[in-house]
Amino acid sequence: MERKKVLQETLPVLFLCAIGGALSGIILGGMVDVLRMVPGLIALIPAIIDMRGNICSTMGSRMGSAYHLGIVEHGLTSKVTMENLKSSWSLSVFVGAMLPLLFWATSYALSFTVTLDTLIALTLISVLTGLSSGFILSLVTYFIVMGAIRLRIDPDNISGPLLTTVGDVITLLVLFFFAYMIGGLIM
Repeated sequence: MERKKVLQETLPVLFLCAIGGALSGIILGGMVDVLRMVPGLIALIPAIIDMRGNICSTMGSRMGSAYHLGIVEHGLTSKVTMENLKSSWSLSVFVGAMLPLLFWATSYALSFTVTLDTLIALTLISVLTGLSSGFILSLVTYFIVMGAIRLRIDPDNISGPLLTTVGDVITLLVLFFFAYMIGGLIM
């Protein structure tokens, strides 16, 4: 019976994730002009997208575990929710700031020249994208987990795939916005 329940809960979500993956590709395909405007951005995109998906999926797993342990409380101001939101936001800012530095170190090690303007632009884009998409996706994570609980669906069955796919789409849209705005100003 458990296998049937898992299939019933996950198959529709995985179908939606396939559509979301295609949407992410379409968004990335529309970023060609911005990618030309901000050198090096293409190298950061996989890391930025991975960062968001990993942080929010982990938050979803922690919230699901809290539910299974019986310590989850409804409401955005509950202690469990607030601790998870704070952790997610802190990680978003920290990792967002570290990614351009890792990009610079890798470029230096491979003897590629990175201008100061490019490094500043990539840092601003990465931090602002991490912070903004982190805020949005943390709230989305909360609503996915709480919605699953209300619908009597195991949040562990749907939160991971949904959050990585929704995270890809939202992060690319936010990244596109900041890259366009900052690339136009600095570059």
